[in-house]
Amino acid sequence: MTPFPLSFCLNACDASTWKAAQKSLDAVVPAVKALVAPRRPFPLSLHLGNRALGEALSRANDLHTWLEAHGCFLAALNAFPYGRFQNVRVKTNVYRPNWTDPDRLAYTRRAVAFLSGFLPEGGTGTVTTVPGGWSGDWISPDDDRDALKNLRKAAGTCREVEGATGRRIRLAIEPEPGCAWELFDRRLDRLGPEVGWCLDTCHAAVEFRSIDHLDWKRIVRVQVSAAIECDNTPAARAALAPFAEPRFLHQTRAALDGELIGEWPDLTDALPDLPKLPKQAVVRTHYHVPLTWKGAGPLRSTRHLLTPAFFRQARRAFCEVETYTYSVLPDALRPRPLAESIAAELRWAAQGYGSSSSSKRNTVSPGLA
Repeated sequence: MTPFPLSFCLNACDASTWKAAQKSLDAVVPAVKALVAPRRPFPLSLHLGNRALGEALSRANDLHTWLEAHGCFLAALNAFPYGRFQNVRVKTNVYRPNWTDPDRLAYTRRAVAFLSGFLPEGGTGTVTTVPGGWSGDWISPDDDRDALKNLRKAAGTCREVEGATGRRIRLAIEPEPGCAWELFDRRLDRLGPEVGWCLDTCHAAVEFRSIDHLDWKRIVRVQVSAAIECDNTPAARAALAPFAEPRFLHQTRAALDGELIGEWPDLTDALPDLPKLPKQAVVRTHYHVPLTWKGAGPLRSTRHLLTPAFFRQARRAFCEVETYTYSVLPDALRPRPLAESIAAELRWAAQGYGSSSSSKRNTVSPGLA
């Protein structure tokens, strides 16, 4: 039977330890699958922090058993957040350790090895990772050189795994506003086919980057997501203010007639400055909002950028929904239990995914991401 065509990233749930990850799997995945794919194999995109991953390596058989019992298969890993990602203050710590640090390399290598154990012979998968690191941590001229050196070693691990097992795993660099490596940084082209890009459409929107016309041959993974958008009016700024919260980083940018006129590392930094900019400016904030949310009052969702042209291209890559902010969303944006909210997002994305047409469709199969 053909699997469900999309996944969702479990970084919306606690995965700080293997016990916490198991609890999240039990609490969310069966309910989501029952709502969107009750009789179809369901792909999972699992986030495991460094500690949880270390614990999971010795419990892989337990996960195999769980996946088989629930009609799921592991298609991808999110190895972006190294430490705890839910229930703690994260902010710029999410980018640490960065790629200059051997700990980032070791963590990524373990993620590649772990995922390879769940792919069939000839299968492919992806592991997302940080885009170098937070630009504010790039303090030495040697940082970029050292980071690329470590990333090259991780790519070598992917080649070794493919040579030994026939399973191909690609590292998916996930750019974010304010980070060291931007989308399609040509320095990464030299690292070989084991390194590609993860397009997060929320991040691209905040950067005011068009996603309809990209070099899709280099994109190996797509996170279908949406940011907050508004005009720079007093009413919009008042509505935007409650989204400034202490856990996650909400990079904010403003543009006028398509040209950037302001950028801030966090929404809390932007709010005092926005009144100084023209009211005609468009403001976008890195705050993942549910795909089912159209907007409210003066606030809009950037989901309008997820056009049929985008979905036609996105179908070439492994696609997942990635709204990780449910734990901090205002109550009005989370009227349903988490599993129901995720299922609604998957249905929304699947409608766009399925209504587009492409001769190069990537059909997710067990181990084929």
